[in-house]
Amino acid sequence: MKINFTNSVAREAKMAACSPDGCEVVLGADGGGITIGQVKEAGKRYLVGDIEVLEDHSVAMMFRCFLPGEDQERIFMRFGLLPRFKTRICLDLHLLDNRTIFTNRTPGTLKLVVHGQRTELGSVERFELGMEKAFHDVRVRFEHFHLTDQMPTDFPLPRTKLVDEFGQWKGKDWPGKIHSLAELKERLEANEGPAEYPFPEWNEWGGDRTRQLKEGTGYFSTFKSEDGRWHLVDPSGCDYFSLGPCGTNPGDQCRVDSFEDLCDWLPETDDPDFGEFYKIGTTRRAAYMPLDSFKIIRFTALNMKKAYGERWHEKWEEISHHILMKNGINSQGNFPGLGMASGRTRLPYVRELPNFPTTDTLIFRDFPDVLSPEYKEKAEQYARQLSAWKDDPWLIGYFLRNEPEFNFVEGLAIADEVLHNPAQTHCRSGLIAFLKSAYTTIEELNLAWDSAFESFSELEKPIYSCSTTYPKSKPDIRKFSAHLIREYIKVPSLACRAVDSNHLNLGLRWSKAYNLDMMEGWEYFDVFSINCYDFDPTRDMDFVQHARVDLPILLGEYHCGALDRGLPATGLKGVPDQEERGVMWRHFVEKVAAHPYGVGAHWFQYNDQFCLGRYDGENYQIGMVDICMQPYPELMEAARETSRVLYQVKNGEAMPYGKLPKSVPMIGY
Repeated sequence: MKINFTNSVAREAKMAACSPDGCEVVLGADGGGITIGQVKEAGKRYLVGDIEVLEDHSVAMMFRCFLPGEDQERIFMRFGLLPRFKTRICLDLHLLDNRTIFTNRTPGTLKLVVHGQRTELGSVERFELGMEKAFHDVRVRFEHFHLTDQMPTDFPLPRTKLVDEFGQWKGKDWPGKIHSLAELKERLEANEGPAEYPFPEWNEWGGDRTRQLKEGTGYFSTFKSEDGRWHLVDPSGCDYFSLGPCGTNPGDQCRVDSFEDLCDWLPETDDPDFGEFYKIGTTRRAAYMPLDSFKIIRFTALNMKKAYGERWHEKWEEISHHILMKNGINSQGNFPGLGMASGRTRLPYVRELPNFPTTDTLIFRDFPDVLSPEYKEKAEQYARQLSAWKDDPWLIGYFLRNEPEFNFVEGLAIADEVLHNPAQTHCRSGLIAFLKSAYTTIEELNLAWDSAFESFSELEKPIYSCSTTYPKSKPDIRKFSAHLIREYIKVPSLACRAVDSNHLNLGLRWSKAYNLDMMEGWEYFDVFSINCYDFDPTRDMDFVQHARVDLPILLGEYHCGALDRGLPATGLKGVPDQEERGVMWRHFVEKVAAHPYGVGAHWFQYNDQFCLGRYDGENYQIGMVDICMQPYPELMEAARETSRVLYQVKNGEAMPYGKLPKSVPMIGY
C-alpha cells in the first residue's frame, strides 16, 4: 500500500514540494515532522521508503507514535542517515511492543534504537516521520513510501565515493586531515616517545605517591576517608583516580559490507599484507535478536601497517602510551586493548567479563529467569573466566556487563514483565509464592489490589502491565521487582568473588541512574558504575548517593563531539568545536573528582568511529585520536590541565573547573 504524501500534515515543518509519491520538507530545528497516514488501517508490518538528507552532516531521524490527546510520543524509533545519500529505510512496526532497543542494520541506514513504552498499534492516533532536535532547520526528501508485510530484499545505494584510502570522509577537508602516505608517516613519527607521566608526584600506576591512604595490597582496592570521601587505592596504597578512554584498540571497527563501492580502496580479503585486518562472520547482539552477518575492517591498523610494516603493532602501542601518559591519562576504560595481550601495558585497566549469564527463557529483553537453577549454573560457568585474570596487578577490576538493555525502559518494573510474559518461569512461580505469603487468600489480594481474580492460578496467565491495570498492586510489584534485580546481581557477584578475591567488582555500567530498583544489590559490588551522557554528572551521582548506595562511583562512559573535524555526527552530546570538547572534558571530570563518591571517569572512546558507521551504525566524532592516529590537541591539552590538579580537586583542596561547555543538539542515535 503506497503512502500518499499529499495527505501528510506538517508539524514544526514546511512542505517545500509535495506529490502523492514524495515530498521535500524543511524540518524545524525543534524536531519537526510530517504525519504518515494509512499505517493503522493497512495492518501491515513494515513501513518502507527512501530518504535523502539534503545537508552536509548526518541527521537523527525519528518515527514517532502518539496516543490520542498526548503531545509527547509514547514510543519512537530513532535512526541515523548519512548526508546527501539516498537511503532505503525499513521500519518494523512489530517493534512497538518494545521487546528490543536495538535492531540489526539494513544497508545504508545507521544505528536504529527504540525508546518508550510498549504500545499497541491500534491505539496510536498519529504516526509522524521527522527528526530529533537539531541546531538548524534541516531539508529532507521522502520518496516511494509504502506499507508491506514483506521485509524488502533490495536496499539500493548510490554509487559514489565517500571514503578515501585512509578511511577518512571525502566530503570535506579539515585541519589535521591526511592527504598522502608520506604525510601520514611524518605525523605518526612526531607522536613517538616515552611512556611517562608529566607529574613528578605520580607513581607508576598514575596514583599520587604523596597521598598514602593505607598499606598497599598489591592490587587495586577502595578506601573511605574520615571526611566521607570514597577513594580508589593503587597497589602501593596511594590515592588513585581512574581517568582514561574506553576502547584502547588500534582503531574502531569499520563496517564495510554493502559499502565496498563507497571506498576509494579496500584490500582483498586474502591480501597477504592487509587481509589480516578483516573480520568477517556472524553475530547475535542479544539472545533474542536475529543473526547478523558482517564484514569489518580496522582502517587505523591498516594505516599503521602502511607506515611501519610488520612493526606496526609495537609502534601503535608506543605511540598510544606516549600520547595518553604524557597528557595525564592513567587508565584504560572498558574494552581495553593497549599492551594487555603482550604484557607490556603501562596503564591500569578495567574490563568487562564476557558472556553474562542468561537463560533459555528470558523475562523481558535481556533479563534472565534469575530465580532458576539454570541462572545459578551459568553464573558459576561465567565466573570461572576470572581465573585467567586474578593475578594481574594492572587490572583495577571487572564489570559484570555493560548497559543491561531492560534498563532503557524508563520506570520499568520487571515484575510487570514477569506477569506479561506468558512463559511459566521460575520468576513467575516466585512472584506467586511471594503474593501467597503476603495474602493468605485470593480474597485478601483482591481487596488490596482492587482486583477480581478467582484464584492465584489466574496469575499464571499473561497480565498486561499489572501495576497499571491494577494501580493498587504497584507496591507489591515494585517490592518483588527490587528482589529480582537483587538476585540478578547477587548470583553472579558471589560466583565471581569465589573465583577472584583480588580485584574489584565494578558493577553493571547502568545506562542511566533514574530508577531506584536499579540501585538494589549494590552491596554485592565494590564500586558502583554508571554511564552518563550529560555535561554535568552531579545529578546522576547524587541520585546514587541519595539512594543510600554507600560505594565509590565510577563514571563508565561520557563524551561529546563536534562537526569541525571530518565526521558527520557528534555523538550523544554535541558541542560547536574542538575547543568546547576540551571544556567539556575539564568540567565533567573535575565534577566527578569533586564529588565525595567520585573515583573515576572514562571517556567513550579512544578512537573516532568510522564515518560510514561501526558494526551497529554509530559514526561519531568522539575520539581522542582520529582514524589516522592523530590526537586532537585541544582535547589532549584539556586532559593534561585537569590531571595537573586532579588529586587536589579530589581531596577538596581546589575547586573544580567552573566553565560550562557550549552545547548544540546532538546528532546521535
